[in-house]
Amino acid sequence: MSEFQSFGDWKEKLREESTKSDVCVLVEGINDLRKLSNYGIKNVIVLKGQRFYDVAEKILENYSKVIILFDLDKHGNKMVQQFKKILENEGTEVDLSFREFLKDLNVEEIENLP
Repeated sequence: MSEFQSFGDWKEKLREESTKSDVCVLVEGINDLRKLSNYGIKNVIVLKGQRFYDVAEKILENYSKVIILFDLDKHGNKMVQQFKKILENEGTEVDLSFREFLKDLNVEEIENLP
């Protein structure tokens, strides 16, 4: 089992992490941003409509850690691997634990979180 005791615990830890000035949360779309904002999550960066490298550059310039919360589908998995590679090669910590926990909950899309 993961490091989170419950979904409430997951939200609380994500909220705590997202308030740190050197941490951002990366999501795919605007609906994901809306959902996380409802939970009080800060420093959310939306990929949609931007080029991969522009987003990666913004993260590299401003943050030392990124929590990737892409959807848990084939497309999301592929994008996670691409971003992880780019960011880790530049020394940025990539945290996938929050995304991994959602697999245990069978949540596939961030916008569909409870």
